Amino acid sequence: MRERITSLTRSNTDLVWLVALLLVLLVAYQHYDSTLFTPASVTILSAQFLPLILAAAGQTTVMLLGGIDLSLGAVLGLAMAVFATYEAQGAGGVVTAAVLALGVAGATGAVNGALVAYAGLPPIVVTLAASFLWSGVTLVVLPQPGGHVPAGLVEAYNNGWYGVALPVVAITVVLAGWKLVRTTRHGLALYAVGGNEHGAYASGLHTRGVKIGGYALAGVFTGLAGIGLAIQTGSADPTIGTPYTLNSIAACVLGGISFFGGVGRMRGTVLGALLIGLLTNLLLFTGISPFYQLIVQGVILVVALALKTYVTREATA
Repeated sequence: MRERITSLTRSNTDLVWLVALLLVLLVAYQHYDSTLFTPASVTILSAQFLPLILAAAGQTTVMLLGGIDLSLGAVLGLAMAVFATYEAQGAGGVVTAAVLALGVAGATGAVNGALVAYAGLPPIVVTLAASFLWSGVTLVVLPQPGGHVPAGLVEAYNNGWYGVALPVVAITVVLAGWKLVRTTRHGLALYAVGGNEHGAYASGLHTRGVKIGGYALAGVFTGLAGIGLAIQTGSADPTIGTPYTLNSIAACVLGGISFFGGVGRMRGTVLGALLIGLLTNLLLFTGISPFYQLIVQGVILVVALALKTYVTREATA
């Protein structure tokens, strides 16, 4: 039994390190909020963190393909605007609004993927240009903060539905769905193309199709993040997505997703996003200036990444 635990620890060093960091933050968090582990707090915090987790899931999909998505924040804002500006009446209206928002977000991802795959342009250039494009489109859809989300949905999302924390259910579904995707041909191809594109092409994979599908899937994840944020706040803000671009990249790197593609696990990304969310809240509790909070957050993330890299390297040496 001990040998099995040791073996599991060595094969999941990166995740063990993230869990240890998470426990440290939870202990510190409880010092400021003694109700941290109550069902109400878990529901509120999961509602707050879900958009970043979903955005990081989208960024993970692109990074596994060896790219990076700088348009994520703009697409998140666009999906949020589409969802909140649709006059949803009843459950059918909400579903229609969600399908529209996800369709738009998925299409933006597919366009990015097509440009990367067929035009041969670097992902960082394509998505940077796309960030300006989709930001402009978002301002056309919603020139200023506004829109509307049914009050019952906002209440159920932020305070639970018959005692069920809906954001926790959403996170569970995302992880289960990703595990399922990984077992499919497309999921395996996504890792293969990201790890060695020429080798994947030589083995008969349609690498361009895999890229377009992967970017489209990333767009859907980002669209879900926008919908979650709209439901959390009860409205939409066309400029609110900007911080999610860098935070999603930070969550992926903390979670062990390689910049070079083909390496990483979604559960690592989820843990990375939780770490960033808790750290942001902790800095708010301290009451220091928002300017210094950004500096402290950046320094802590750099130190955490350096320590994680060192520990992982020592464990696998």
